[in-house]
Amino acid sequence: MRLLLLCTTAAAFAPPIAHRRPRPLRSSQNPVPPEDKPNRPPGIDPARLPDASTADGVAQILEVTFVKACMQLSTGYVDTLKLFIATALTAYERGFTVSALSLELARCPTQTAGRPLLQEEVELRSVWVCLVYLTLANVQHESDAPEAVGASVPAEIRQKFQTFVYDVVNAQRGGFTLESLKLEEMLRRQGTEAEGLSAVEKAILGQSMRVIFLTLTVRDEAEAAGNLPPPRKPGPSIPGAPSGFDP
Repeated sequence: MRLLLLCTTAAAFAPPIAHRRPRPLRSSQNPVPPEDKPNRPPGIDPARLPDASTADGVAQILEVTFVKACMQLSTGYVDTLKLFIATALTAYERGFTVSALSLELARCPTQTAGRPLLQEEVELRSVWVCLVYLTLANVQHESDAPEAVGASVPAEIRQKFQTFVYDVVNAQRGGFTLESLKLEEMLRRQGTEAEGLSAVEKAILGQSMRVIFLTLTVRDEAEAAGNLPPPRKPGPSIPGAPSGFDP
């Protein structure tokens, strides 16, 4: 139940929110927060983030952005999730393996949630990182160690999500947006019936589809901003603000 809440409402982390419901984003390709922001959780100041040129620095950013992204998703915002993805993208480009990041995350003393993460929350964070890696490998994104980072995704996650990532990437290339592409359609492409999945499984797959789409968005935005090929300058970059993060 906690994992379902984390995937859909982030109630595991989020403080009580006001009764007014925020308007939805207009486009997953160009997330624009609504003008009215009564329920928006506080953002992250990129100037205070660690240097993402090391696996330790990347892990620290992933730790804080994962929790903050869950809080924001409960109110319909995706900008901190994009920062999480941009950090994982930087790690991919620099050749940091999933196992190296997992080790550094296990050592990270910061507890942004105010408590140690539950095992299922740690696993969800790992799945998000792996989804970014699988998506970037699918589109042959550059890396300092392409074979190592590609092979570092655990076999059980690769087996579960590789075809799903392939189908979502092809759908995005075919002109689908996150709003127009339905989870049921993706499952039918894989010969799976949505009725056979639990609510938790549907929530995880729905959130996974969002991570894949936003990985492609972050990659395209970085390229449009004229970022140099790897190795990138330290720190994840999201175009739209001088600091590299569009809050």
